[in-house]
Amino acid sequence: MATGIVFSALCLILGASADGVNKRATVCYGELGCFSSYADIPVPQSPSQIATVFRMHTRGSTNSYNLASNNYATHIADWVSHFDASKPTKVIIHGYLDNGQTAWLPKLSQELLKKGDFNVIIVDWGHGSRTDYQHAAANTFVVGAEIAYLLEFLHSDHGLQYSDVHIIGHSLGAQTAGHVGHAIPNIGRISGLDPADPGFSGRPLDKRLDASDAQFVDVIHTDGSKFNVLSGYGTRDPVGDVDFYPNGGDHQPGCDEKPLTGAIGNVLQGSISGVAGSITCSHSRAIELFTESINSQCDFYAHTCPSGDAFEAGKCLGCPTGGCPEMGYDATPGLHGTYYLSTSGQSPYCGREYFVDIKMSDRMYHTYGEFIITLVGTNGKSEPLKFESLMHSYDHGDEEKHVITTHNNIGTVTSVQLQFVKARDLHGLLASSHVNVYSVVVEPASTETMTTFCANNHRINSGQTYTISTTSGC
Repeated sequence: MATGIVFSALCLILGASADGVNKRATVCYGELGCFSSYADIPVPQSPSQIATVFRMHTRGSTNSYNLASNNYATHIADWVSHFDASKPTKVIIHGYLDNGQTAWLPKLSQELLKKGDFNVIIVDWGHGSRTDYQHAAANTFVVGAEIAYLLEFLHSDHGLQYSDVHIIGHSLGAQTAGHVGHAIPNIGRISGLDPADPGFSGRPLDKRLDASDAQFVDVIHTDGSKFNVLSGYGTRDPVGDVDFYPNGGDHQPGCDEKPLTGAIGNVLQGSISGVAGSITCSHSRAIELFTESINSQCDFYAHTCPSGDAFEAGKCLGCPTGGCPEMGYDATPGLHGTYYLSTSGQSPYCGREYFVDIKMSDRMYHTYGEFIITLVGTNGKSEPLKFESLMHSYDHGDEEKHVITTHNNIGTVTSVQLQFVKARDLHGLLASSHVNVYSVVVEPASTETMTTFCANNHRINSGQTYTISTTSGC
């Protein structure tokens, strides 16, 4: 049963049914307008099939006031009685295979209402998202038109100001937000959480999210590797006024290095939710980062940098005069450019950043694995931190540089604890069971004060932890 569900899910992602896509076709749905197929995206399903529901939440009430698009005319008067145009409006749009009751949506709604007195509208288009990917992508155009139709009504009949509207969309939901912004000028803000890549990247501006869709468009990229069914669901292209790339914008710390292996393992354990988590972990991380940022006492400070590699090499630490910009809810309108930052691999994701450079000895054998590092300071120590996002090879004289993040305020770093873990797969079969480390450089992003700890070519066996505290001899 479990393997059948997984196979079905992968078939949905692959979009096995795409009959007629290559033949251009057009459908019209009344006041919502006409929609045409393009490239590998077919015409969308009808509004009655998508069956969108607008679920409104307000501060001080546990009720969800629901407006079904199929019963719009008969229920809009009662629904709108709970809407207050004097308050800012937050619109949340889910992505592929989710629906309006998927756990992250009510959680995000609750965090928003904790932050301020808003109209929060969750757009539930689950009947349209739970189909093959191509049709789900097509359905975003209808859902975007439905949202635009509702906002236009609230504007013309109830005084809603478009500048007070903030749309937050994940994956296909981010692209849907772009369709809304294309239809309505001067939407206040769109936050794109890892906007979907397949079917949208490289398309004309009227087919995807871009910086012209709102007065301010901020984007968080967390799964921007090349799409291969098991990863790369989000676009890597900068599409907003400001684009943030936590941990390089692709594989996120704490997620399975090999999604397929993780998914199969969860199948064998009977955990279907674990299967989805293995495959979509990085893609969903944008949601978790944004949600945490709303009420966190820790700021997701980001750094302007020409590339992720330059950031990982420690070339973009520190903040300009006036401070570093923030990723997430408190991103500043008027900000432009691409920014990079490091986060922790588990919640809370926000923390203190450190640039670390581990240099191998000139005298060591080839090996394959990863380092786990613990920073020890005057106020305590960090949690054990996975140094690389993925296991890889190490040879004599190699250097590995990354920016890592700890939850803890450890004070001034006085030593590092280094553990090497050799790979247990085919990569590790002919690899040495140890590494020889020459030195470890640590530089806090906040102070840019570099300390070099000297291991002096010490041998570290796989599974062994070695403490390096001396700063002399290298």
